[in-house]
Amino acid sequence: MHIAIFTDQHPRSLGGIQTSIMLQKKYLERAGHRVTIVCPSSSKGRATDGFWILPTWPIAFNFEYGFVGNVRRSRKRLDRGFNELHHKFDVVHIQGDMWSGIIGLGFAQRQRLPIVHTMHFNMSQVVSNLLGKRLTRYLFWLLSRELLKHVNRPRNGTTGDPWVYLKLLAQEAEILFAPSHHFAKDLMDHEVSENVKVMHNGIDDDTIHHILEQAAAKPTKRDPKAPVRIIWSGRIQTEKRPLEFIQAFALANPDATAELYGKGYQFKKAAKLIKELGLEHKVFLRGSVPYTTMLRRFAEADVLAQTSVGFETQGMTVYEAAAVGTPSILCDHNIAGEFATDVHWTVRDESVAALAESIAKAVADIKAGDNRGERLKNEDHLLQTGATAKMLKYYASVIEAHKAKSY
Repeated sequence: MHIAIFTDQHPRSLGGIQTSIMLQKKYLERAGHRVTIVCPSSSKGRATDGFWILPTWPIAFNFEYGFVGNVRRSRKRLDRGFNELHHKFDVVHIQGDMWSGIIGLGFAQRQRLPIVHTMHFNMSQVVSNLLGKRLTRYLFWLLSRELLKHVNRPRNGTTGDPWVYLKLLAQEAEILFAPSHHFAKDLMDHEVSENVKVMHNGIDDDTIHHILEQAAAKPTKRDPKAPVRIIWSGRIQTEKRPLEFIQAFALANPDATAELYGKGYQFKKAAKLIKELGLEHKVFLRGSVPYTTMLRRFAEADVLAQTSVGFETQGMTVYEAAAVGTPSILCDHNIAGEFATDVHWTVRDESVAALAESIAKAVADIKAGDNRGERLKNEDHLLQTGATAKMLKYYASVIEAHKAKSY
């Protein structure tokens, strides 16, 4: 089959969703299918087969991120490209909730193609945190107005409520997916849809197997006298709570080191805080690294610290660390609820003091020989091959159901 994936950012730009989409493409193609990704341009994206680039306005100084700049031109470009395709699309998979998602829904409707939709973002929280309530309502009013125009529905359904907007998007899809049980519940609780399927974003099998094989070839018992190695990974900005992590680490004062991977607008603040707290010899800012390198760092670490609260729709770093046998200190109880109760350390509340307690407890347990990470290895449901096989069944079912419809 030929799958068209519509996404709001180029998959080669930095981000967990982008990484997931590239893995989906890799394993769908390995299974013998065609994948075309429709997205804005990016300075990180090379011109290659399998990508349709939409007219784009940059939203970052380095041109890594952008949004669709001309909806009318995008429509014409898509329809012309589709008419020229030898192997037509069989299904449209929407994996963006803004301009590209809207354009994808309109395109699928015009071409009478079945639609499945994965909602990766908690739009209400993400956008409100960035823009504030007033601008958020205005943005969703604009988006809903554009959506209703694209799918030929009455304009009186225009809304400034993010959840109602997501409901408008969901009404066009045969199947709606969420990347975790807790986000699926959020969507259903807010009446976005009555039925949301859970489809975890998978992790690259090839890299995981290689890392685990290397680890097995060098069996080493952890030196109980060595400092515990804590890893933190994510965008270094407010919602991820990197500053709270540094403060909690200082308060716990554990026999451990902490390495923070990622970039963001709080990077300089984090560096300043580390210096102010006298932690330069124990806490290190490592910047951004490639996906495979990050997985190796997870495997080398004793524990991952996950510090955002109520923001993640899946929490990919926790899954990536789990796949290589590294447990986590979890601030987000929603993520903790996706796993067995005894494989991670869960922070009791959002306070810095509570996080410090959990850091101290995890370090003490690890130094005492705790091996809970061993129970996380070989969990096949974390890997992309399993997610791909599951998704292919859904694709086949919506294609068959769509063929049975009469127009």
